[in-house]
Amino acid sequence: MCGSLRRELGFWDAVSVGLGAVIGAGIFVVVGLAAGVAGAGVVLAVVLAGFSAVFTGLSFAELGAALPRSGGVYEYGRSLLHPALGFLMGWSWVSGNIVLGATASLSFGYYLESAFPWFSHVAGAVLLIALVTLVNVVGVRVSASVNNVLVAGKVLVLLVFAALGVLSMDPGHFSGMTSASLSSLAAAAGLFYFAYIGFPRISTMAEEVVDPERNIPRAILVTLVLSMGLYVGVVVAAVGLVGSDALASSTAPIAVAAERLGIKGLVEAGALLATGSVVLTSAMGQSRVFYAMARNGEIPERLARVSERFGTPVNSILLSGVIMLVLVLTVDLSGLASFTSFSVLLTHVFTNLAALRLDRREVSVDYSLRGVPVHAFIGLALSLVLSLSLGTRTLVAGGVNVALALAWFYGYRLLRGRAHGLRV
Repeated sequence: MCGSLRRELGFWDAVSVGLGAVIGAGIFVVVGLAAGVAGAGVVLAVVLAGFSAVFTGLSFAELGAALPRSGGVYEYGRSLLHPALGFLMGWSWVSGNIVLGATASLSFGYYLESAFPWFSHVAGAVLLIALVTLVNVVGVRVSASVNNVLVAGKVLVLLVFAALGVLSMDPGHFSGMTSASLSSLAAAAGLFYFAYIGFPRISTMAEEVVDPERNIPRAILVTLVLSMGLYVGVVVAAVGLVGSDALASSTAPIAVAAERLGIKGLVEAGALLATGSVVLTSAMGQSRVFYAMARNGEIPERLARVSERFGTPVNSILLSGVIMLVLVLTVDLSGLASFTSFSVLLTHVFTNLAALRLDRREVSVDYSLRGVPVHAFIGLALSLVLSLSLGTRTLVAGGVNVALALAWFYGYRLLRGRAHGLRV
């Protein structure tokens, strides 16, 4: 039997969930991969990825106000496009975010192992997943409070790094910034989009946000503006301190730049906070999409059960934790950043398409120009371009994931229909 979720998140809690999801492994790790593609042009790639996210964020803001339901992209596709497309959007979003959560937990483990060599990075990742799963089960209010502390800590660390770095940088490191080709900038932006993909997590929590029609749109846009400003400052500082080649050759690029300032330990502590909050909010978001799918009978309905004691979808939270745990223990996640970006960009293509289908005579939040949702057209185009720039192997893996989603949707519907027929 399905239960109702509790509305316990205010505006700043929603912003904190967004920042907790956005600022994580992307800025601490993926910036190095993007620098390897675009060189000093990584600064422009960060801005390009951010602009793409902002246009799509406007569509999310409209949809979040019009359809404030748990599940986010899944509900938008299901309500405005087609149930199969909605399921595909939910499946793709969860796929990308589960990989993101598992990758972030391993990053946490590596930073922990760096500080305490006797502690295995795998054990650190497992411990983090167990802790965030427990926190999520206990209640959304507890999860939000823990996340608020983690977000405040990591933002403060990055602000200190950016401020000190800008004062000490070498302008010569930016000499090749404008010589990067458009194709390399697009590919780097597509990779760095990984660092922005957490902002829709706010919409997955819609049924737990107070006054969602007002708070969800504002929280999404504030999250994106703050994240983009912080990212640009951090990347400018990092490139200016050590150059794009040094960033590209390191698995911990921001830590390498911080070492030049003598604050490597502080940045490593910030990385622990950042990856911890990403895994925490990842479990929050995934479980709400599972909850919404189960409520609609598209996955086992027991996943929609809400604990009377905690007010959380416990079974969905446990499933999210188990899947991340299995990935950490069995799969090499080092090359899956592009798959995560593709999966989420695919959902953003369809989200912008859903925004085009909104009846704008009835929406309470409307960012169209004279009734024309220009932002949705631009967001759709940029999301599509960035997704197609991620390489053949990523596109093939994404295509396989799409086929699996559709096979589940129609196969489970058929089996469920037969089961109900037998009962009748």
